[in-house]
Amino acid sequence: MSESNRKILVIDDDDEIRYSLQRVLSSQGFSIVEAGSGEEGIPVAEAEQPHVILLDNRMKGMSGMEALQHLRSVVPNAMVILMTAYGNTQTAIEAMKFGAFDYVIKPFDLKKISSLVESALAAHQDLSKEKQDYQPLLNSEDYQEGIVGTSDRMQEVFKMIGQVASSDATVMITGESGTGKELIARALYKHSHRQGRPFIAVNCAAIPENLIESELFGHEKGSFTGATAQRIGKFELCDGGTIFLDEIGDMSLSTQTKILRALQEGEIQRVGGMDTIKVDVRMIAATNKDLEKQVQKKRFREDLYYRLNVVRLRLPALRERKDDIPQLVDFILQRLGKERKISARQLSMDAMDVLTSYEWPGNVRELENVVYRSAVIAQGDTVLVKDLPEEVRMVAARPVVVSDPAGEPAPDTPPPSSPQAGVLATEIEPSSETDPADPMIFGVSSPDSPIPAGTLEDSLDNAYQKMRNESDQPLLPRFEKAMIERVLKETSGNQVKASALLGITRGTLRKRIEQYDLK
Repeated sequence: MSESNRKILVIDDDDEIRYSLQRVLSSQGFSIVEAGSGEEGIPVAEAEQPHVILLDNRMKGMSGMEALQHLRSVVPNAMVILMTAYGNTQTAIEAMKFGAFDYVIKPFDLKKISSLVESALAAHQDLSKEKQDYQPLLNSEDYQEGIVGTSDRMQEVFKMIGQVASSDATVMITGESGTGKELIARALYKHSHRQGRPFIAVNCAAIPENLIESELFGHEKGSFTGATAQRIGKFELCDGGTIFLDEIGDMSLSTQTKILRALQEGEIQRVGGMDTIKVDVRMIAATNKDLEKQVQKKRFREDLYYRLNVVRLRLPALRERKDDIPQLVDFILQRLGKERKISARQLSMDAMDVLTSYEWPGNVRELENVVYRSAVIAQGDTVLVKDLPEEVRMVAARPVVVSDPAGEPAPDTPPPSSPQAGVLATEIEPSSETDPADPMIFGVSSPDSPIPAGTLEDSLDNAYQKMRNESDQPLLPRFEKAMIERVLKETSGNQVKASALLGITRGTLRKRIEQYDLK
C-alpha cells in the first residue's frame, strides 16, 4: 500500500511527542502530517484528509475533545486515536461518545502506538470498502404511514387496506408480535371516512382484569372502591371514530360479553350504571393468539369471534418478507436521525447481508432495536458488521434452510395457520405460500411440479455425466456457476432471495457473480 493510502495526522502541542511519532511511524511506511494545536489541526485535516488522526487531549486553546467533535464533521471517516495523560472513566466515556476509534494513555509504548495505528488504518479501509457499494434507498420516498415494504406480501396488505378502509366493517388483524399491527390499524383509520374523528388504541393485555371494563366503558361515582368520581370510558370518548383493541385474545369472558353487545347493539353501560349509552364506533381488533383454538378451549366467545372476524388481515412475519429489510433499515435510521438520537445514517452492504440472513423472531420491533443499538455504537456515519450484536452475527452466519427435498417446511419453521373462517367472515389474507426452492437442476422440473422419488439423484447423475463429457476443467466451479445461474434465473436476479435459496450470504453471492462473470 502506498504512503498516500497510509496518511497519519498528529495533533499535539508537544514538539518532542510529534517528533517521536513522526520518526517511528514514517519508518513504518506511514505518510505523516503534523499540527501543533486543535485550531491548526482542523483545517490541516480538511485539506489533507488523513486516514488516522493521533490527537492529544490536553492542549493549549482548544482541547482534544473539542477538536474531536469538529474533526468528525470535516473528516467523518478518519479514525481518531485520543492521547491523554489522564486515563479516567470520564475521558474514556467522552472519547467514545464523540466518535474516537480508541484512546491511549501517556506515557505510551511507541510499538503499541504503531500497532494501534495499523488497526485503525485497517478499520478505515474496511469502512471505505463497505461504504462504496451502498446508497440509501429512501432519498425520494416519504413513508408517512410508517409502514415500509415493497415485497409482494406487503403489497397484498396495502391492497387490503385500500379495499376495506372505506367501510365500517370490523377488521381482525392477526400476526406475530412485533409485525406492526397498530400501524395497520392506524392506516385503516386514516383512509376511512372517520378520519378526523377520534382514534383510540387500547392494549388489552396491559390493563389489569379488574380495571379493563372501567377503562373501556367508564364507571359511575361510588361503583367500586376508589371510584371517587364519574369516569368516561374509551368507547364513549371514541364516539364517531375508531377504537383499536390490541391483544384482544387476553380479554376476560365477562368483558368479551360487553364488547359483543357494543358491536351488536351499538350501546354500552358504565360500570355501576343503569342507563344504556348509544355509541357509534368502528372496531379494529388485533391478536397474536390463535383465536380458533381459544374458542375451542372456551376461553374466547364464539359469537364474538365471528363478529370480530368479518374481515381478517394477516401480517407476514419479517422472515417472510426479507426483501423489505433494506428499506426498513433506511426508514429506521432516517427517523432516528431526525430525532437526533444517532449520527450513523446508513449500513454497509456486508452488515445488510447479515441482517437479511437473520430470521428475526421478534420481527420489525426486534429489527428496530438492533438497528438503534448498532447505530449508537457505530464509529462514523456507517454501521459495520462489527457494530451488530454478536447474537445476530452468530445466528445469521448459520446456513439458511428453505425447505427439505419433499418441499415441507424446515423443522424450525412454524406451520402456516389455517383459520376456520366463520359463516359471517370474509377471509381476505395474503397468500401464505412462499416460493419453494426448486430442487431440480438445470430446469428439469418446474418448481410447482411434484417431485417423483429418485428424480433428484437422476438429475444429478445426468448433470455430472454431461459436465464430465464436455470438458476436463474442474467440476466444482462449473457446477457452482451453473447452480448460481439457475437460482438467479428463478429469482429474476433478486440477490436477497437467491442467497437465501443457496444458503450463502449476499456478500458471498456477489463475489461469485463477479468471479464467474454472471449477468
